[in-house]
Amino acid sequence: MTFEQIFKQLESHQYAPIYLLHGAEPFYIDVISDFIENHAIEKDQQDFNQWIVYGKDTFVDEILANVKMFPFGSPKRVVIVKEAQDLSKINGLTPYLENPSPSSILVLCHKYKDAPAALTKIVDKNGVLFNSKKISDYKVPNWIADRVKFYDFRITDHATNILAEHIGNDLSTIDNQLRKLKIILPPNSEITPQVIEQHIGISKEYNIFELQDALAKRNKARVYQIMFNFCNHFDSNPNPKTINSLTSFYLKMLAYNLSDKSKAAAKTIYTTNSDWALNKNIQQANSFSIAELQRNIAILREYDAKSKGVESTTAQEELLKEMIFKICG
Repeated sequence: MTFEQIFKQLESHQYAPIYLLHGAEPFYIDVISDFIENHAIEKDQQDFNQWIVYGKDTFVDEILANVKMFPFGSPKRVVIVKEAQDLSKINGLTPYLENPSPSSILVLCHKYKDAPAALTKIVDKNGVLFNSKKISDYKVPNWIADRVKFYDFRITDHATNILAEHIGNDLSTIDNQLRKLKIILPPNSEITPQVIEQHIGISKEYNIFELQDALAKRNKARVYQIMFNFCNHFDSNPNPKTINSLTSFYLKMLAYNLSDKSKAAAKTIYTTNSDWALNKNIQQANSFSIAELQRNIAILREYDAKSKGVESTTAQEELLKEMIFKICG
């Protein structure tokens, strides 16, 4: 089942006897289990009929004893096992999963990796199985835009890209930052780079997008200003992160310049629905020749190897300076 299908059932108070939530992306697992924890039974019944435990702190026999108990003053009993990937001998739950109690809801939160196949096959027949997969980096901006609407905010394209680039596809971290803004900002506020800098701590002036923009405009003074800022805040801007972002930046421009340069081709390459972002991407790509892009990609690959210690013992900050000086020519 998809996340949307599961959530629609939960909001309609349709609960399955078993939920096995597993996979690499913890965000959706947490959202589903938190909803069940807060809504499956009434608040005043939770003390007697809800048991929440972490996998490393319990045993299979203890889980079975709790899930087989009859509810007291409630139609259902809820048992939630968080971090179920740490549960020893988890396959011992198999007999119960084959014949679950209709008066209990068992939620297994098996994060960061897939659950054993023996469990997934049974739950797929007798309950709800959900595989929470990491989303691709290129889908993160659209995910942010949707999540911002959920929190009753608006967001600029530039701010969306700053969040996506700085945080990546860590959906839980992005959501936590938006939740913080929910406490601070009034409804329908617009999230701008200024808001992100003030309340989340990501600089609106010294980030990868500003570096890319300065490189595209051949503004060496601005490029060096951002580069030195990166060196002074290296924990937030490590070389692998900077190099990966710049490599993607130049590769997409190269792909565009090797295409028919139509807007349809640009949309496919840049995977964005934002006209603002697309027009900026096209403008940047048109400012480089194919030879320049190939040269810059070669420099980035050279320094990617050096930053990983291949034939180099130079300090990371110095490698960043060398690389940027070479790209600027």
